[in-house]
Order: sequence, then C-alpha cells, then structure tokens
Amino acid sequence: MLPIGQTEIELSYVIPVFFNQKDTKVLNDLLIAYSRLDQDLIRRIQFVIVDDCSPIKIEIPSDIHLNYQLLRITTDIRWNQAGARNLGVVKAAGPKIIITDCDHFFPESLLRKILNSKIPYKTLYKFKREDANGKAIQSHCNTFYTSKATFFSTLGYDEEFCGNYGYEDVMFRYFQSAIGNKIKYFTRLKKIVSNTIDREESYHNLVRDTDVNLKLMEAKIPFLKDKNPFKAHSRLFLNFEYQVVKVNRI
Repeated sequence: MLPIGQTEIELSYVIPVFFNQKDTKVLNDLLIAYSRLDQDLIRRIQFVIVDDCSPIKIEIPSDIHLNYQLLRITTDIRWNQAGARNLGVVKAAGPKIIITDCDHFFPESLLRKILNSKIPYKTLYKFKREDANGKAIQSHCNTFYTSKATFFSTLGYDEEFCGNYGYEDVMFRYFQSAIGNKIKYFTRLKKIVSNTIDREESYHNLVRDTDVNLKLMEAKIPFLKDKNPFKAHSRLFLNFEYQVVKVNRI
C-alpha cells in the first residue's frame, strides 16, 4: 500500500547520463523544467537517472520536486549506454517506460497523452522531433516509449556492444522487429524537443568510433532470421556493479 498522499507511478522516464567535463547542468536544467509542470501530472511519473560512472559527481538539487531514483554504475565501462538503459528499466516502477537522453524534453501535452494511453503491447513508439527553435529535425533512434514487458521481450539491450560506440540501439530495434513487435510513431502531431547541449562544459568527450560495433551487429543480424532469433543476443546483462544513490518521492 502507498503512503497516504502518494500517487501510483504509471510511467518511468529513464535517462542514462555520463559527464566528464565541468558540470552536469544539462541534467539539472531538464529536471527543473519537468518539476515546473502540473504537479498532478508529474506525480504519476518516476524519473530514473542512471549515472554511468561519471568522473563528475552528480547531485540533484533539493528544490527539484519529482519522483526519482539516482543510480550510479561503479564499474568503469566505456560506452556502457546499453547497460545503463537495462539498469534503468529494471529499476522502473511503472509498467510504461520512456527511454531517452538528457537533452530531450517531452512537452506536458505529450506526457499527458502518453499517461492516458494504454500500456503498449508488442509496440515500440518513436517520436517526431524539433529543435529548441521549433525546426523539425530527424527522429532520434535512442528515444522511445514502450512497456517493460515489450522492452524485455528481447532480453533488453545486448551488453556485448558495451565498451565501444554505437549500434546497440539499432540492434535493439532490429531484434524487436524480428520477433514481431511493431515500431511506429506514437503521434505525428506532438513532437519532443531536442535542446542544445554545451559540449564544452556539460557533456563528455569520448571518441565515437563505430567500427567494432558495426562489425558486431553485422555478425548478429543473420541470427535474427533464424527460427530462434534469440541466438543473436549474448545474454550479457547488468554486467557491472552499481549502487542506489538517492530515492525521492513526492
């Protein structure tokens, strides 16, 4: 039973982050923006922030009134986005999940529409996107809305891709399609907003070399056409140590 006054979590919003420059402002700015939305709406959402072993300490200001968990991966694995996303979904309290990056913002009207929708069944929803000036830009491969059940129907992200950059997200979508799950737009009218990141202050400077992971994905794709597409997945899962840093409920 929930404590008196607490609202049931319906949607978990998973944000993996890694910062190795000067500050974590882009994350705090995002959380501040969400904390200013209608509180009856925001009480239904849990934010799951997964710090992927950042050299910079992540601290969430006390005046941010959201339901959230701050998790920290303590095993230093370069480009561990797949693992961070898996951990975030494991810890998600809601049956519905959004997975995205900290430079993307879901307007209140879109969050309301998601909250009022049915729990996705065998469907991965993507979104139209615009920049901070309202200009339409390409859809983001790493951002989607689905259910915990659909996410884990392909065993989550394959952590064999961790350690090198790229293609874990592409492989995840290919796998979803291979087992018959649909990938489509949730709506074409309401767009998510891609905010500008200060890449010299509040970001990271890891090298984006896709060669290793591209070859890995190309080796796995033929297995997706097999009678047992699960042969494509390495079964590596939560291949690291982590800790719960802070939990907040409103």
